[in-house]
Amino acid sequence: MEHIASVSRSSGLEQGGDALKDFKVQEQYRVFVGEKLHKFWIEKQTKDGQENILILFRKLREGIFASKRSDAFAIEVYETSLCLSSLFDSAIQTSSILSHLLPELYNSASIQPPISSVLISLLHHLIAGYPSQKTYFEHLSCLSPNVLDRTSEAYVWISNLATSLRTLNHIRVEALSRHDVYSHILAVSKSSNEINNALARLSQDAVHALVERLRSKARDKAWVVLRSAYRELSASEETQTWMAKYLLLSTGQTSASGLSLEEWMDGRCRDGHLRPKEGAVGRWIVCKVR
Repeated sequence: MEHIASVSRSSGLEQGGDALKDFKVQEQYRVFVGEKLHKFWIEKQTKDGQENILILFRKLREGIFASKRSDAFAIEVYETSLCLSSLFDSAIQTSSILSHLLPELYNSASIQPPISSVLISLLHHLIAGYPSQKTYFEHLSCLSPNVLDRTSEAYVWISNLATSLRTLNHIRVEALSRHDVYSHILAVSKSSNEINNALARLSQDAVHALVERLRSKARDKAWVVLRSAYRELSASEETQTWMAKYLLLSTGQTSASGLSLEEWMDGRCRDGHLRPKEGAVGRWIVCKVR
């Protein structure tokens, strides 16, 4: 299994180049990749390790695509790939996976897309195009009401989040991107199938990772606005509370980043964006962009 030929690279000419077009071989290879993934989780995780896992899943997807397979097995492979590419911040792979999965593969397999896959796809487009939302709206228009009910809590949440990002309402973005605001939308009933349970947990982690990435982008934008609007910043309790929300920083159980305002301010001082004001404790001079 370690050296099985890739369908795309062999073009069927290399010995065993068509092996992954066989359904049984695909299922055996999925077990092999699953063992590799399990080992990855329990060992020290590295960028190279992430890339190797993504390569293995891509090879399997190529076999599935070449064999025109569209069933629950194919869906599971694509969904797992989608979650992993999102967790590992591989936007190129995520785009490639989504181009086949949603809604085409789900339609072919007559399987209703889980809300996690739908939200991952929309969050991906918000991040990839940020601050533009052109591809987000294009993708949204391709999702029928059967896939994403326009009256559902999930639709209301993602729509409000997109609107708040577009209008630079960072306080609202912070409120909407808190874990306790959206986590319950992803909740699914526990299954007797451990693979399904693992995938459900993985999809939740993927959504959380994407939301954190979006918070980071919004934070950078919010800082540009603050930096151009203020000449000085103070460390008063009221100001700190407001700034923490405006900059989407940790104020308790708001996000997974755990980045406090103090840590973030220290980073901006190191970057040369701020400097302590002489003779004034708890005040900073904002260094303007030149």
